[in-house]
Amino acid sequence: MALIKFELKENHIKLLRYLNWEIHDDYSIYSPTENGTPYGGLALSEDAGLIIFGKPENDFDPLSPYGAQYSKEQLKEINELYSELPRALEIILFLKTFETGVYKTKWNVRNWIKI
Repeated sequence: MALIKFELKENHIKLLRYLNWEIHDDYSIYSPTENGTPYGGLALSEDAGLIIFGKPENDFDPLSPYGAQYSKEQLKEINELYSELPRALEIILFLKTFETGVYKTKWNVRNWIKI
């Protein structure tokens, strides 16, 4: 029996909280923001980085065309968290909770439980 395990983190909840999306006439999901990014800024990594890590400690200029600079590790974390949002939302909606922790379900039946 194959199990799926997933850790719902506070950062998943933060990213979902600020996610801006709508359902298009053809039932596809899209971002209605000016730049088409899910948080309204110029780049996913910058927007999600500000949500997760806050304002950078270095010389951050919000008007700079280069945006906030993040380390390779931070960019990896941003990308991983963002790619995990569908599963995080699935758990939140299935269990009707925002409680962080490790959850599991069988691969063929979405019956999430906290472990």
